Amino acid sequence: MPIEVNGETIPVELLREEARSLAQLPEWQGTPDGLEKAMRLREAAEQRVIDRILLRQETDKDLRPIDPALVAAQVQRASTTQTCRVLFDEGPLSREIEGQLRLQRTMRELMGPTPEPAEDEIVRVYNAGREGFQLPETVEAAHIVKNVDETHPEAEARAGIDAALAELESGVPFAEVAERFSDCKGNGGDLGSFPRGAMVDEFDKVVFAMQVGERSPIFRTPFGFHIAEVRSKAPGRIAELAEARETIRRFLISRREHETARNVAQRLRSQAQIRRVSTRAAAAPASDRVAG
Repeated sequence: MPIEVNGETIPVELLREEARSLAQLPEWQGTPDGLEKAMRLREAAEQRVIDRILLRQETDKDLRPIDPALVAAQVQRASTTQTCRVLFDEGPLSREIEGQLRLQRTMRELMGPTPEPAEDEIVRVYNAGREGFQLPETVEAAHIVKNVDETHPEAEARAGIDAALAELESGVPFAEVAERFSDCKGNGGDLGSFPRGAMVDEFDKVVFAMQVGERSPIFRTPFGFHIAEVRSKAPGRIAELAEARETIRRFLISRREHETARNVAQRLRSQAQIRRVSTRAAAAPASDRVAG
């Protein structure tokens, strides 16, 4: 049955689509299928759609313009990511971004400022869950890579990495060889420090198994052929308070914003006229529904 929010009808198909989207979220995956799950999904979908419509209705009341320069800057950032610039139409994107900025402004004003967490609150969170603030194992490495792709045949790449290895084995410094031979030039092939998972599995398996100062043989990843050199390693450990402080701060602010947003949604719902209408009534013109 359709729902009407301040005279605006929510189509049943929109609610079904929202329920289908919710069902794909991890928190719903473990719930057994059945009538109870379907009812809970429908209720959750209704609340989410109603909340979005109420926020959009509030936004529509605000006729203040959005700074065109701000919209243009975001359009420009988005357009630079397009691989086929000639087919890119900025008009619809500009309107979409302006709408998003309006929604964000309305929500910020409805929520008000979020207070910063006090230091003692941060310390309490850290002390209560210290074991959970883990810093991962990291390795600092450099590499030489010869890419294999549509413009770099495998045989060509293999010949290039073999030539780089020969230079290394003759005593030429790694950074110099990287600058001359690698398809990823700059900083002598230095990748900096990174944790497990930052690189592809094939690269991780090699470098995390190596010792500091060790150079790998030639190995293959989906990108091509590599030679890696490990500069330093650091084991995983529990983060100190100073290292965890910013993470905890962002968590506490996010939790407060979530609670405030929920209160805003409840307030908007309490002030709104929300009712279920029959399919026939939903299809009738708004003037007829008021007259009836």
